[in-house]
Amino acid sequence: MDSQTKQYIDDLAEKVILAYDISIPIHDIDNVVQCIGGSVEEDPNLDMFSDGAARKEGLFGFCIAVSSSQPQIRRTFTVAHALGHLFLHMGFRTDWELWERQDGSAYSRFCSSAAEYQANAFAAALLMPREQYGEAIEEYTHGDSVDVTALAAFFHVSLAAAINRGRHLGYL
Repeated sequence: MDSQTKQYIDDLAEKVILAYDISIPIHDIDNVVQCIGGSVEEDPNLDMFSDGAARKEGLFGFCIAVSSSQPQIRRTFTVAHALGHLFLHMGFRTDWELWERQDGSAYSRFCSSAAEYQANAFAAALLMPREQYGEAIEEYTHGDSVDVTALAAFFHVSLAAAINRGRHLGYL
């Protein structure tokens, strides 16, 4: 993914955070989804090959389905990832014509593609925004080492997600 796309995704996540007055760190991703105009439901038919899906419901709403077998940290990232698909690839509140063309079929998290990497980047930017990540990393840096485990716990994300975001932002 090129740097311009990464910057666009970071900026879009920041606009979403500001537009919906989302508090960071996010403690309840389902509440965030409800504030944005959607809902989250557990779907026992989803499995390790597709742990989440987003679909348009009605003219202005959406639903994010998640696998019921995910740990909470993974579930939070899956929902944030689905929000990435909604805003970036389905046009929710960003491209009315694209949103109108959505037919209600699910946009699933499956395989590796540019869209999947973009949705992952959106999820990371939503859950760990640049400014708040910078503040948190200062708090969890002791001498020459960063307590990345505590950083991940602060943002309610996996260790891998916290490390990847830190690398993307140039902190790690």
